[in-house]
Amino acid sequence: MNKYLKLLAASVLLYSSSSIAIKSTPNPIPGSQIGVAYLRPNDNNIYGQNIDTYMHPASTLKVITGLAAILYLGHDYRFKTNLEVSTRLVSSQGNIKVDTNGVLQGNVLIKFDGDPSFTTQSYRTLLNTLATARVKQITGDVIIDVSKFAGMSKGEGWSWNDLPICFTSPASTAIINRNCVFAQLQPNGIGEIATAKLTSASPISIQSDAIGVKQSNYGGNCELEANLYMKNQYHITGCVPVIGKNQPWPLSLSVSDPDQWAVDWTDQILKEKGIRVKSIKIARSPQDGYTTVGSIESKPMSELVKYMLYRSNNLYADAIAKTVGAEFYKLPATYPRTTRALRAVLQKYANINLGNTYIVDGNGLSPHNLVTPHKMLEILEFINLNDDKIGFIKLLPVADESGTLHWRASTKNPPLGKNVTAKTGSLQNVSNLMGFMRTKSGTRVPFVFYTNSLSYDQKTRDLVKYHKIASPHLGYERYVLEQIYDEKVMGRDF
Repeated sequence: MNKYLKLLAASVLLYSSSSIAIKSTPNPIPGSQIGVAYLRPNDNNIYGQNIDTYMHPASTLKVITGLAAILYLGHDYRFKTNLEVSTRLVSSQGNIKVDTNGVLQGNVLIKFDGDPSFTTQSYRTLLNTLATARVKQITGDVIIDVSKFAGMSKGEGWSWNDLPICFTSPASTAIINRNCVFAQLQPNGIGEIATAKLTSASPISIQSDAIGVKQSNYGGNCELEANLYMKNQYHITGCVPVIGKNQPWPLSLSVSDPDQWAVDWTDQILKEKGIRVKSIKIARSPQDGYTTVGSIESKPMSELVKYMLYRSNNLYADAIAKTVGAEFYKLPATYPRTTRALRAVLQKYANINLGNTYIVDGNGLSPHNLVTPHKMLEILEFINLNDDKIGFIKLLPVADESGTLHWRASTKNPPLGKNVTAKTGSLQNVSNLMGFMRTKSGTRVPFVFYTNSLSYDQKTRDLVKYHKIASPHLGYERYVLEQIYDEKVMGRDF
């Protein structure tokens, strides 16, 4: 995806958000690398091409993350964010001890759990426990425990120019509002500097030097750029098209410093509730001597995995993957520890050895990730054979119906619509699809279709970029999927 387009909400883009259905074509894009692996009904042979070639999986890697989470953590696992108080300040009935002036003479601990669904509304509900106990002042420290995850909060090899975008929000222990900020650029006319406006009260700062231009002049060398600095400071530059009567352009921006984000939100919400604090600190190791007085639980893991797969949400994927790592090793989850845990879980619970597969994150954002279609097919076949026990397939998008497959041009029309249940995966020059096909005989079979090294001439690239046409490579994807639906053999029948 283009880094600038990801700054913009679909409602104000220069094109329709609906996909354009595409006809099948028997020819792949010249120069592209195609990897296909699939099974036929009642046939254990693997068909396809380049099945053992290592390729970039992109977001199809989320299937590994989701499967590991369901196998190890279970459908009912829930994240839990706790509010804790020094044990000596909690009565035997579980009530917080405060004096007649509402002073709590000790520390308060907020133990984050890496919950990707935790919001400011959740946080206000949690901290309202203090207000309900009539706390007006905390003489000790408010300590934010972020010890569950450790190391880098963004993966190895993530594109530097994607980092200001919510697309790459950091999967830290403390996650609030998906570690993402929603704002607007309000054009003030052609040649004028657009004004940056926050859509809600967020503890960040945004400076805009973006110039309004005619809609016809937007693109190419004149696009919108976002620069992100420490302490969650943003600088918007470049151009913004003036549409209609200065129609505003929504922005979605990733925080750069999730710990500061947590501190600032904590300070802001406590002030809203009239609670004075001495200091707010970050703790990177577990804290002893506290008793839980309030808790916010997430929805069950199966719902979070479904959201991750339907929306292809990168933050959810890495938070879930790191949680597998933290729970498996009972140690703070770093990226290396997390990827080792994913391997170990698949080996132990699915008897799948990932071998030379190279994984550096849980969401597929890194171009360093490498896997073969053959190995992904092995994973899908395990799911296919054991789905009555693990209930995984129902968590995937369905063609012409849901998630990222709702509008995919290659699978939108019959006979593929509603017969393909799968996960998409896209990076620059990468477009993948893998999952399950309900063939013409009504049999469900697994398939992997990877397209890497994908490139077009500039005119075609621009047409695809602005959704004027469906990406031409999807014609060949549709062609191959139609043959799989018809239960044909690649290399013999087509």
